[in-house]
Amino acid sequence: MTLAPPSRRTCAKCNQPFLQQMRRGRPNSTCPSCKAAARRKHLNPPDLALPEADLNEAAEDLNRSVSDFLAAVQQHTSTPLLLYRIKDLQQMVEDAEAAAIRLGRLQGDPWKSLAQPMNVSPERLRKKWTEDKLDRRLHRRRNNRDHPDPTARHRTPPEGTTSPTAPDTGRIPTMTPRTQFASALSCLQRQTGQTIKETADESSVSASYMSRIVNGARLPSWDIVERIAHACGGNLTELRDLWEAAQRPPDPHTDNRSPAPSRREDAQRAFHAALRGIYLGANRPHLWALRHAMHDTVTISVLARTLKGSHIPDWPVVGRLVFALHGRPADLRPLWQAAHEGNPSDQDGPRLAAGAFG
Repeated sequence: MTLAPPSRRTCAKCNQPFLQQMRRGRPNSTCPSCKAAARRKHLNPPDLALPEADLNEAAEDLNRSVSDFLAAVQQHTSTPLLLYRIKDLQQMVEDAEAAAIRLGRLQGDPWKSLAQPMNVSPERLRKKWTEDKLDRRLHRRRNNRDHPDPTARHRTPPEGTTSPTAPDTGRIPTMTPRTQFASALSCLQRQTGQTIKETADESSVSASYMSRIVNGARLPSWDIVERIAHACGGNLTELRDLWEAAQRPPDPHTDNRSPAPSRREDAQRAFHAALRGIYLGANRPHLWALRHAMHDTVTISVLARTLKGSHIPDWPVVGRLVFALHGRPADLRPLWQAAHEGNPSDQDGPRLAAGAFG
Protein backbone atom coordinates (compact mmCIF):
# COMPACT_ATOMS: atom_id res chain seq x y z
CA MET A 1 0.00 0.00 0.00
CA THR A 2 1.40 3.41 -0.94
CA LEU A 3 1.18 6.29 1.49
CA ALA A 4 -0.54 9.49 0.45
CA PRO A 5 1.74 12.51 0.15
CA PRO A 6 1.69 14.94 3.10
CA SER A 7 -0.65 17.89 2.88
CA ARG A 8 0.43 21.49 3.27
CA ARG A 9 -1.21 23.33 6.18
CA THR A 10 -0.80 26.70 7.95
CA CYS A 11 -0.02 26.85 11.69
CA ALA A 12 -2.74 28.56 13.73
CA LYS A 13 -0.12 29.90 16.16
CA CYS A 14 2.77 31.22 14.08
CA ASN A 15 0.93 31.39 10.71
CA GLN A 16 3.79 29.49 9.05
CA PRO A 17 3.24 26.60 6.59
CA PHE A 18 4.08 23.04 7.59
CA LEU A 19 3.61 19.54 6.17
CA GLN A 20 0.94 17.30 7.71
CA GLN A 21 1.43 13.56 7.31
CA MET A 22 -1.76 11.80 6.30
CA ARG A 23 -3.16 9.76 9.18
CA ARG A 24 -6.41 8.95 10.87
CA GLY A 25 -8.03 11.43 13.24
CA ARG A 26 -8.20 15.19 13.38
CA PRO A 27 -5.40 16.98 11.51
CA ASN A 28 -2.91 19.08 13.42
CA SER A 29 -3.70 22.79 13.66
CA THR A 30 -0.20 23.81 14.79
CA CYS A 31 3.27 23.08 13.48
CA PRO A 32 5.70 20.79 15.37
CA SER A 33 7.64 23.77 16.76
CA CYS A 34 4.55 25.44 18.23
CA LYS A 35 3.30 22.12 19.56
CA ALA A 36 6.62 21.53 21.34
CA ALA A 37 6.56 25.08 22.71
CA ALA A 38 3.05 24.50 24.05
CA ARG A 39 4.24 21.37 25.84
CA ARG A 40 7.17 23.24 27.38
CA LYS A 41 4.88 26.06 28.45
CA HIS A 42 2.55 23.59 30.17
CA LEU A 43 5.43 21.93 31.99
CA ASN A 44 7.33 25.13 32.82
CA PRO A 45 5.04 28.17 32.93
CA PRO A 46 6.98 31.39 32.23
CA ASP A 47 7.79 33.90 34.94
CA LEU A 48 5.66 36.93 34.11
CA ALA A 49 6.87 39.15 36.96
CA LEU A 50 9.32 41.20 34.86
CA PRO A 51 7.12 41.63 31.73
CA GLU A 52 4.14 42.59 33.89
CA ALA A 53 6.31 45.14 35.72
CA ASP A 54 7.57 46.47 32.36
CA LEU A 55 4.01 46.98 31.09
CA ASN A 56 2.80 48.55 34.33
CA GLU A 57 5.71 51.01 34.46
CA ALA A 58 5.37 51.86 30.77
CA ALA A 59 1.68 52.62 31.32
CA GLU A 60 2.50 54.80 34.34
CA ASP A 61 5.13 56.75 32.38
CA LEU A 62 2.72 57.22 29.48
CA ASN A 63 -0.08 58.35 31.79
CA ARG A 64 2.18 60.89 33.47
CA SER A 65 3.41 62.26 30.15
CA VAL A 66 -0.12 62.55 28.75
CA SER A 67 -1.09 64.49 31.89
CA ASP A 68 1.88 66.80 31.40
CA PHE A 69 0.94 67.28 27.75
CA LEU A 70 -2.62 68.21 28.74
CA ALA A 71 -1.25 70.69 31.27
CA ALA A 72 0.93 72.23 28.56
CA VAL A 73 -2.09 72.62 26.27
CA GLN A 74 -4.19 74.20 29.01
CA GLN A 75 -1.39 76.62 29.89
CA HIS A 76 -1.19 77.80 26.25
CA THR A 77 2.33 76.50 25.76
CA SER A 78 3.94 77.27 22.41
CA THR A 79 3.08 74.97 19.54
CA PRO A 80 6.72 73.89 18.92
CA LEU A 81 6.98 72.72 22.53
CA LEU A 82 3.69 70.84 22.20
CA LEU A 83 5.06 69.04 19.15
CA TYR A 84 8.25 68.29 21.07
CA ARG A 85 6.13 66.64 23.78
CA ILE A 86 4.07 64.73 21.21
CA LYS A 87 7.30 63.23 19.88
CA ASP A 88 8.16 62.02 23.38
CA LEU A 89 4.67 60.55 23.71
CA GLN A 90 5.15 58.60 20.49
CA GLN A 91 8.31 57.06 21.92
CA MET A 92 6.48 56.07 25.10
CA VAL A 93 3.64 54.51 23.11
CA GLU A 94 6.25 52.38 21.34
CA ASP A 95 7.66 51.32 24.74
CA ALA A 96 4.18 50.34 25.93
CA GLU A 97 3.56 48.41 22.71
CA ALA A 98 6.82 46.49 23.12
CA ALA A 99 5.98 45.62 26.73
CA ALA A 100 2.49 44.44 25.76
CA ILE A 101 3.85 42.31 22.88
CA ARG A 102 6.44 40.68 25.14
CA LEU A 103 3.82 39.86 27.79
CA GLY A 104 1.38 38.53 25.20
CA ARG A 105 3.95 36.27 23.59
CA LEU A 106 5.03 34.84 26.95
CA GLN A 107 1.39 34.15 27.75
CA GLY A 108 1.09 32.18 24.53
CA ASP A 109 -0.89 34.67 22.44
CA PRO A 110 -0.39 33.95 18.70
CA TRP A 111 0.83 36.70 16.43
CA LYS A 112 -2.50 36.67 14.64
CA SER A 113 -4.45 37.67 17.77
CA LEU A 114 -1.87 40.37 18.64
CA ALA A 115 -1.87 41.85 15.14
CA GLN A 116 -5.64 42.03 14.68
CA PRO A 117 -6.37 44.92 17.12
CA MET A 118 -3.41 46.86 15.67
CA ASN A 119 -4.78 46.46 12.12
CA VAL A 120 -1.53 45.01 10.76
CA SER A 121 -0.61 41.62 9.40
CA PRO A 122 0.93 39.02 11.77
CA GLU A 123 4.03 38.89 9.57
CA ARG A 124 4.53 42.65 9.75
CA LEU A 125 4.13 42.70 13.54
CA ARG A 126 6.51 39.77 13.97
CA LYS A 127 9.15 41.50 11.84
CA LYS A 128 8.71 44.75 13.75
CA TRP A 129 9.13 43.09 17.16
CA THR A 130 11.73 40.36 16.90
CA GLU A 131 13.09 39.00 20.18
CA ASP A 132 16.25 41.05 19.71
CA LYS A 133 14.30 44.29 19.15
CA LEU A 134 12.06 43.63 22.17
CA ASP A 135 15.09 42.96 24.37
CA ARG A 136 16.86 46.16 23.30
CA ARG A 137 13.78 48.36 23.62
CA LEU A 138 12.73 47.11 27.06
CA HIS A 139 16.32 47.07 28.37
CA ARG A 140 16.77 50.72 27.33
CA ARG A 141 13.44 51.66 28.94
CA ARG A 142 14.44 50.00 32.24
CA ASN A 143 17.80 51.76 32.21
CA ASN A 144 16.20 55.15 31.60
CA ARG A 145 13.75 54.58 34.46
CA ASP A 146 16.21 53.10 36.97
CA HIS A 147 19.04 55.53 36.16
CA PRO A 148 17.37 58.75 35.01
CA ASP A 149 19.44 61.57 33.61
CA PRO A 150 19.62 64.20 36.42
CA THR A 151 19.32 66.94 33.80
CA ALA A 152 16.34 65.37 32.03
CA ARG A 153 13.66 67.33 33.89
CA HIS A 154 15.33 70.61 33.08
CA ARG A 155 16.73 69.80 29.66
CA THR A 156 16.09 72.58 27.17
CA PRO A 157 14.09 71.49 24.13
CA PRO A 158 15.34 72.36 20.65
CA GLU A 159 15.83 76.04 19.89
CA GLY A 160 12.57 77.90 19.55
CA THR A 161 10.53 75.46 21.66
CA THR A 162 11.15 76.83 25.16
CA SER A 163 8.21 78.12 27.12
CA PRO A 164 7.92 79.78 30.56
CA THR A 165 4.68 77.88 31.16
CA ALA A 166 6.04 74.33 30.89
CA PRO A 167 4.14 72.09 33.30
CA ASP A 168 5.57 70.61 36.47
CA THR A 169 6.50 66.99 35.72
CA GLY A 170 6.32 66.05 39.38
CA ARG A 171 2.51 66.29 39.60
CA ILE A 172 0.32 63.37 40.65
CA PRO A 173 -0.80 61.37 37.60
CA THR A 174 -4.42 61.17 36.55
CA MET A 175 -6.52 58.62 38.45
CA THR A 176 -8.30 55.77 36.70
CA PRO A 177 -12.12 55.75 37.04
CA ARG A 178 -11.93 52.79 39.41
CA THR A 179 -9.39 54.36 41.76
CA GLN A 180 -11.29 57.65 41.64
CA PHE A 181 -14.53 55.94 42.69
CA ALA A 182 -12.76 54.06 45.50
CA SER A 183 -11.17 57.32 46.66
CA ALA A 184 -14.60 59.00 46.78
CA LEU A 185 -16.05 56.24 49.00
CA SER A 186 -12.93 56.30 51.16
CA CYS A 187 -13.30 60.07 51.60
CA LEU A 188 -16.94 59.69 52.64
CA GLN A 189 -16.08 56.91 55.08
CA ARG A 190 -13.25 58.86 56.74
CA GLN A 191 -15.39 61.97 57.16
CA THR A 192 -17.85 60.00 59.31
CA GLY A 193 -15.19 59.51 61.98
CA GLN A 194 -16.20 55.84 62.18
CA THR A 195 -14.05 52.78 61.87
CA ILE A 196 -14.28 50.58 58.80
CA LYS A 197 -16.15 47.98 60.87
CA GLU A 198 -18.71 50.50 62.12
CA THR A 199 -19.44 51.76 58.61
CA ALA A 200 -19.60 48.19 57.33
CA ASP A 201 -22.12 47.24 60.02
CA GLU A 202 -24.36 50.18 59.10
CA SER A 203 -24.07 49.25 55.42
CA SER A 204 -24.85 45.55 56.09
CA VAL A 205 -21.58 44.32 54.55
CA SER A 206 -18.58 42.61 56.10
CA ALA A 207 -15.68 44.70 57.37
CA SER A 208 -13.23 42.89 55.06
CA TYR A 209 -15.43 43.58 52.02
CA MET A 210 -15.79 47.23 53.03
CA SER A 211 -12.02 47.51 53.34
CA ARG A 212 -11.52 46.06 49.85
CA ILE A 213 -14.08 48.51 48.43
CA VAL A 214 -12.40 51.65 49.79
CA ASN A 215 -8.99 50.30 48.75
CA GLY A 216 -10.19 49.82 45.18
CA ALA A 217 -9.78 46.02 45.22
CA ARG A 218 -13.52 45.39 44.74
CA LEU A 219 -16.17 47.24 42.77
CA PRO A 220 -19.53 47.01 44.60
CA SER A 221 -22.98 46.81 43.07
CA TRP A 222 -25.11 49.96 43.03
CA ASP A 223 -27.29 48.55 45.79
CA ILE A 224 -24.27 48.35 48.10
CA VAL A 225 -23.14 51.83 47.04
CA GLU A 226 -26.54 53.17 48.08
CA ARG A 227 -26.20 51.55 51.51
CA ILE A 228 -22.68 52.91 52.02
CA ALA A 229 -23.72 56.41 50.90
CA HIS A 230 -26.69 56.33 53.31
CA ALA A 231 -24.43 55.22 56.18
CA CYS A 232 -21.87 57.95 55.37
CA GLY A 233 -24.31 60.75 54.53
CA GLY A 234 -23.12 60.87 50.93
CA ASN A 235 -24.90 62.23 47.86
CA LEU A 236 -25.86 59.49 45.43
CA THR A 237 -25.94 61.85 42.44
CA GLU A 238 -22.28 62.69 43.06
CA LEU A 239 -21.36 59.01 43.16
CA ARG A 240 -23.39 57.79 40.20
CA ASP A 241 -21.13 59.06 37.41
CA LEU A 242 -18.02 57.80 39.19
CA TRP A 243 -19.58 54.36 39.67
CA GLU A 244 -20.73 54.15 36.05
CA ALA A 245 -17.27 55.20 34.81
CA ALA A 246 -15.65 52.50 36.97
CA GLN A 247 -18.03 49.94 35.43
CA ARG A 248 -17.06 50.71 31.84
CA PRO A 249 -15.00 48.09 30.02
CA PRO A 250 -11.42 48.95 29.03
CA ASP A 251 -12.23 48.32 25.34
CA PRO A 252 -12.00 51.77 23.67
CA HIS A 253 -14.67 50.73 21.14
CA THR A 254 -17.19 49.87 23.86
CA ASP A 255 -18.69 52.84 25.67
CA ASN A 256 -21.83 52.37 27.75
CA ARG A 257 -21.98 55.87 29.18
CA SER A 258 -25.39 57.53 29.20
CA PRO A 259 -25.91 60.41 26.75
CA ALA A 260 -26.04 63.94 28.13
CA PRO A 261 -29.57 65.13 29.04
CA SER A 262 -31.29 66.99 26.24
CA ARG A 263 -32.84 69.64 28.53
CA ARG A 264 -30.37 72.34 29.54
CA GLU A 265 -31.54 72.42 33.17
CA ASP A 266 -31.11 68.66 33.53
CA ALA A 267 -27.69 68.85 31.88
CA GLN A 268 -26.60 71.59 34.27
CA ARG A 269 -27.62 69.55 37.30
CA ALA A 270 -25.87 66.48 35.89
CA PHE A 271 -22.74 68.50 35.11
CA HIS A 272 -22.43 69.92 38.62
CA ALA A 273 -23.14 66.53 40.20
CA ALA A 274 -20.43 64.92 38.09
CA LEU A 275 -17.98 67.70 38.92
CA ARG A 276 -18.67 67.39 42.65
CA GLY A 277 -18.13 63.65 42.31
CA ILE A 278 -14.68 64.28 40.84
CA TYR A 279 -14.04 66.76 43.67
CA LEU A 280 -15.04 64.08 46.18
CA GLY A 281 -12.78 61.54 44.48
CA ALA A 282 -9.87 63.95 44.99
CA ASN A 283 -10.66 64.02 48.75
CA ARG A 284 -12.29 67.46 48.57
CA PRO A 285 -9.12 69.60 48.65
CA HIS A 286 -9.23 73.12 50.10
CA LEU A 287 -10.12 75.74 47.52
CA TRP A 288 -6.88 77.61 48.08
CA ALA A 289 -4.90 74.43 47.37
CA LEU A 290 -7.04 73.85 44.30
CA ARG A 291 -6.44 77.37 43.06
CA HIS A 292 -2.68 76.89 43.51
CA ALA A 293 -2.84 73.62 41.56
CA MET A 294 -4.47 75.60 38.75
CA HIS A 295 -1.53 78.05 38.80
CA ASP A 296 -3.72 80.84 40.24
CA THR A 297 -5.56 81.19 36.92
CA VAL A 298 -9.00 81.29 38.55
CA THR A 299 -10.44 83.04 41.60
CA ILE A 300 -11.69 81.39 44.77
CA SER A 301 -15.13 82.85 44.08
CA VAL A 302 -15.34 81.10 40.69
CA LEU A 303 -14.22 77.80 42.21
CA ALA A 304 -16.77 78.06 45.02
CA ARG A 305 -19.67 78.96 42.70
CA THR A 306 -18.70 76.23 40.24
CA LEU A 307 -18.54 73.48 42.85
CA LYS A 308 -21.65 74.78 44.59
CA GLY A 309 -23.61 74.54 41.35
CA SER A 310 -24.42 78.16 40.57
CA HIS A 311 -21.86 78.76 37.80
CA ILE A 312 -20.60 76.98 34.69
CA PRO A 313 -17.23 78.37 33.53
CA ASP A 314 -15.84 78.25 30.02
CA TRP A 315 -14.29 74.96 28.98
CA PRO A 316 -10.61 75.94 29.52
CA VAL A 317 -11.40 76.66 33.18
CA VAL A 318 -13.38 73.43 33.55
CA GLY A 319 -10.60 71.43 31.88
CA ARG A 320 -7.94 72.86 34.20
CA LEU A 321 -10.19 72.27 37.22
CA VAL A 322 -10.85 68.61 36.37
CA PHE A 323 -7.18 68.11 35.55
CA ALA A 324 -6.14 69.62 38.92
CA LEU A 325 -8.53 67.16 40.60
CA HIS A 326 -6.70 64.29 38.84
CA GLY A 327 -9.75 63.54 36.68
CA ARG A 328 -10.11 63.17 32.93
CA PRO A 329 -11.47 66.34 31.30
CA ALA A 330 -12.57 64.56 28.12
CA ASP A 331 -15.08 62.50 30.13
CA LEU A 332 -16.86 65.63 31.33
CA ARG A 333 -16.87 67.59 28.09
CA PRO A 334 -20.17 66.15 26.68
CA LEU A 335 -22.00 67.22 29.85
CA TRP A 336 -20.38 70.64 29.77
CA GLN A 337 -21.40 71.12 26.13
CA ALA A 338 -25.02 70.27 26.99
CA ALA A 339 -25.03 72.47 30.10
CA HIS A 340 -23.07 75.51 28.93
CA GLU A 341 -25.12 78.67 28.54
CA GLY A 342 -23.07 80.08 25.67
CA ASN A 343 -23.88 79.99 21.99
CA PRO A 344 -23.15 76.44 20.72
CA SER A 345 -21.51 77.87 17.62
CA ASP A 346 -18.91 79.54 19.85
CA GLN A 347 -18.08 76.49 21.97
CA ASP A 348 -15.71 74.98 19.45
CA GLY A 349 -13.36 77.94 19.66
CA PRO A 350 -12.39 80.48 17.00
CA ARG A 351 -12.75 79.40 13.42
CA LEU A 352 -9.77 79.76 11.10
CA ALA A 353 -9.80 80.45 7.40
CA ALA A 354 -8.77 77.60 5.11
CA GLY A 355 -5.65 79.57 4.23
CA ALA A 356 -4.34 79.14 7.75
CA PHE A 357 -3.58 75.50 6.90
CA GLY A 358 -1.61 76.27 3.81
